[in-house]
Amino acid sequence: MFTESSQSVIGRILTTTPPSFSDAEAAKIALARYGIEGAVRPLVSERDQNFSLHRPDGKRYVLKISNHAEQYDVIDFQIRALLHVADKDPSLPLPRVIPTLDGAQHGIAEHDGQPHYVRLLSWLDGSLLQEAAAGPLLARRMGRFLARLGIALRDFDHPGADLPLLWDMKRAASLADFVGCIGEPGLRRMVAEALDRFLSRVKPVLDTLRAQVIHNDMNPGNVLVDARVPDRISGLIDFGDLTKSPLIVDLAVAASYQLDPGDDPLAGVLPMIAGYHAIEPLQTTEMELLTDLIRTRLITSLLIGAYRATLFPENREYLLISHQAARNFLVNLDRLPADEALQRIRTACLKA
Repeated sequence: MFTESSQSVIGRILTTTPPSFSDAEAAKIALARYGIEGAVRPLVSERDQNFSLHRPDGKRYVLKISNHAEQYDVIDFQIRALLHVADKDPSLPLPRVIPTLDGAQHGIAEHDGQPHYVRLLSWLDGSLLQEAAAGPLLARRMGRFLARLGIALRDFDHPGADLPLLWDMKRAASLADFVGCIGEPGLRRMVAEALDRFLSRVKPVLDTLRAQVIHNDMNPGNVLVDARVPDRISGLIDFGDLTKSPLIVDLAVAASYQLDPGDDPLAGVLPMIAGYHAIEPLQTTEMELLTDLIRTRLITSLLIGAYRATLFPENREYLLISHQAARNFLVNLDRLPADEALQRIRTACLKA
């Protein structure tokens, strides 16, 4: 039974060192738990440890080893969500859960006396979007994809859906303690002002919006595109930030990574919003809050990245991978008048 306070659980997960299994140890786990033998290669991860597993016959998998601070309900939540979506909309290209030799959905492996939950997922072919640019057609398709995923998850719930996750935007108030980790004075002031805006204007309205389980992390590092047809989405990975939150948060998170780096930040986002709206029409209040929610996601990335970089300097490059982009997006978004942003969002939806 979960009894710890939200703040203590969040702090424990953020400050716990990620797993440090070797490639050889990962290979032994794959063989012992899943009966699969193949070449093992480490993959990047924030708080867990992931490996690609490549069998001699060409078939590939992802072996996921969770941080030992992660709770069982969180692991089961992610597994059940994938199983649910596979049943509701099997045409969505998402990882499939591979059971252990004894038919369980996960296993356990020990390292330095600590137990870690282990999962095996199917491998999705494709190139990471972060290695390419999302043009208007791909951005629109991403919006449609995310809307379909939201529809597939609509009737899904789980005890782990409400467990604390700092990346859950409705908990953004918890980020206040990290403002001091931003070294640049001007950026620190801008972040603090954005957080105050969230607390005074956005947070009071969030509880009135439609809410459900959402993916909560459609960033370019989680979107796969077809190498032969770059505008075709071949998969969405990483359900580690899955949570129950206002539905519009899912779109805000995805949009925060598609802002245009030039003087018109919304130019790259509007096709995604239109694509989403064509499948899942946005409500009036959701449109009104979208720009502020995008801004809140940007400061979330900046604050959590800066804080964790102080804890794990050896992983600093990965933890701050989106820092400069988020900073520039935040600056450009603050230059855009709120009424102009809302009108352009409305127009994009009308044309969807």
